[in-house]
Amino acid sequence: MLKPGDERYISPEGKLQTPLALWLLILLFMRGYAAWIISLTFMQDRSRLLQFFYTSSEQFTLSLMIGLPALVILLMMSQLAETIPRWVVRLAPLAPKLLWLAWLLDGWLLLSLIAARFPEFSVVKGLLLFAWLIALWLLLFSRSLRRFWQLLAAQD
Repeated sequence: MLKPGDERYISPEGKLQTPLALWLLILLFMRGYAAWIISLTFMQDRSRLLQFFYTSSEQFTLSLMIGLPALVILLMMSQLAETIPRWVVRLAPLAPKLLWLAWLLDGWLLLSLIAARFPEFSVVKGLLLFAWLIALWLLLFSRSLRRFWQLLAAQD
């Protein structure tokens, strides 16, 4: 089952380690939840912070929908131990498709954010677009992500 070089995916305790690329993708796709949690700390006007990031409530709702696949994967990663539950192993082949779905929805959100104030340039929009392109590169070419999903799906 394990190939030479797979020891970097296994911790010294024998647990499967989550690659850094997956954590970065989860953080990118769950940024709507982070903005929502931060907005809860403003007692006077909770929507003021959200209006800084999103021009409409539909965009904020879409950002929460983008985070749902990443939230499912985060729940899966929290179950990694010496014995992995069967539902995590069954869901492992579906997880890359969930990441691709989140990436496509995130592209739709970025397009709507850019189109809302088209001539304006924003550093935040530029950074989000750059992070979105890095996520594309990771989803297409990351061997560590691909091997992690294979190892997770092969667990008994």
